[in-house]
Amino acid sequence: MGTPSADSELARIQESIAWLIRLGEFHRFHRGETGGGPMLDRTAFLLLSRLADGQALTMGEIAEQFDMTPSTATRRVAPLADAGLVQRERHPEHHRTVIISITDAGRARVAAVRKARVETLRQTFRDWLPEELSVLAANIDRLTRTLAVELTHDDDFADRHLRGS
Repeated sequence: MGTPSADSELARIQESIAWLIRLGEFHRFHRGETGGGPMLDRTAFLLLSRLADGQALTMGEIAEQFDMTPSTATRRVAPLADAGLVQRERHPEHHRTVIISITDAGRARVAAVRKARVETLRQTFRDWLPEELSVLAANIDRLTRTLAVELTHDDDFADRHLRGS
């Protein structure tokens, strides 16, 4: 058997990515996340993380940062507010502007989910050396940035949206 072609390797990569996504969903739905409270989908977790790591955002900023319409942003924030994870307040000077901030319960939920996810990864990669983890992390970062640019056709997407930018 000869050297694998680029196309066969790309086919292998795309299938591996599909399995990674599937396995992540399997874990989330079948094993659950610890930390109490409602299960967080990817967007809810990323939104809460962004709020926990930074400052309050207007609904417009959320829509822009997550590439969604303002009405979609409103629908995504509503269940988080209902669960007490974020609070909505009117801007003191611009009354049509709604400011979203994370609550203490939201911060605790983000911390608990992050801790649970890191523990899952700690167990998953228990036989990997730190150097191997470093290479994997760098390659995943590179893949994510490449996909962000290629799929959005927006050279600045990664800088605006991805952690570490």
